Amino acid sequence: MTASEPEPESTAEQRMQEWAHAHREGLSQYLLELVEMETPTENPETFDNFFERLASDLRDVGLETDRVPGDETGGRLEAWTPGRDDDEIQLVIGHADTVWPLGTVDDDPPEIRDDILEGPGALDMKGGLTQVVFALRALDDLSLEPSLPVHVLVSSDEEIGSPESKSRIIDLAKRANRVFVLEPASGPEGKIKTARKAVGHFTVTIEGKAAHAGLEPEEGASATEELGTVIHRLHELTDIDSGVTVNVGQVEAGLRSNVVAPNARAEVDVRAPTDEAAEAVSAEIRSLEATTPGTELSIDGGFGRPPMEPTAGNRLLWERVQTLGDRLGLTLEGTHSGGASDGNDASQHAPTIDGFGAVGDGAHQTYEYVDLEALVDRVSLLAACLHDEPLPTDHN
Repeated sequence: MTASEPEPESTAEQRMQEWAHAHREGLSQYLLELVEMETPTENPETFDNFFERLASDLRDVGLETDRVPGDETGGRLEAWTPGRDDDEIQLVIGHADTVWPLGTVDDDPPEIRDDILEGPGALDMKGGLTQVVFALRALDDLSLEPSLPVHVLVSSDEEIGSPESKSRIIDLAKRANRVFVLEPASGPEGKIKTARKAVGHFTVTIEGKAAHAGLEPEEGASATEELGTVIHRLHELTDIDSGVTVNVGQVEAGLRSNVVAPNARAEVDVRAPTDEAAEAVSAEIRSLEATTPGTELSIDGGFGRPPMEPTAGNRLLWERVQTLGDRLGLTLEGTHSGGASDGNDASQHAPTIDGFGAVGDGAHQTYEYVDLEALVDRVSLLAACLHDEPLPTDHN
């Protein structure tokens, strides 16, 4: 190879992998420090220091940053390749908020043991945030340019459905050639999420009529009786084979045991693998009518996250990722997830891959941990993806 010939792609990827392994100790320490900075969704004030730390690290690799305050949340941090505002981008999405209340780190301090880092919020998803910082550091240190301008968005409200960040994510996805969502991989095997279900939430409200349960029960109309019927009818809509699930997860009914219940309510979680399935089960739920004499039934709610389906663009991006994984000696498996993320919304507008963050187990559980060896591999994989050539524009 002469000095004027470009370096083979495989050599660039090998250098990324070697860099990541050489920085394993720094990677582990960085993640530990992020976990020690608590950022519960419900405490917006905790994000100021965290986002400033992250912004400083992203500026160090040449990105411009903007801290956008929230109205009722901790807002978001954005970072992007400077000077290319009108270009097509590659979008990296993460979130800084965790489900753990303030003080959890004091009660359960994070620690590194052998090849794992255990701590609240480590997997979901400060491991993913560590991954993007170190992937960009690798490219910067190795003088390897991303093939497209990089735009990173880190929110503080993903755990509550991204009420304030969703519209911005959608706007950026419309400009994106591809989207990488740094949610945790699926299970200790590290499966990448290539599809996600739509998620809906419905509230069923039943109005009846109160009466004394001992003296004149015939004068009442029991909302609790109707609720029992409705719960049974809702659960009958679950079809495991098709991927549709309906779960009545929370109920409230009545005043006291000696009163015929004048009211009842049920909160219902619904998942569906496709738009068509979501529309069908939504119609079934809305068609429910009260059958207990004297009661009335109303239904509110709907689907808040569309499905991330295996579209042509999503399949093409997944094939690219698998190819890069092969070059790095990584065997990557895909899976479908019943949960939702910002990837559901981004995938409506650009090829998207999700569960591209840290590998481990126990998200939202007390034993939450990150596999540090796998995190090193995921750093090199993300760096390789950001360096890889853009997807063709005719993928749909």
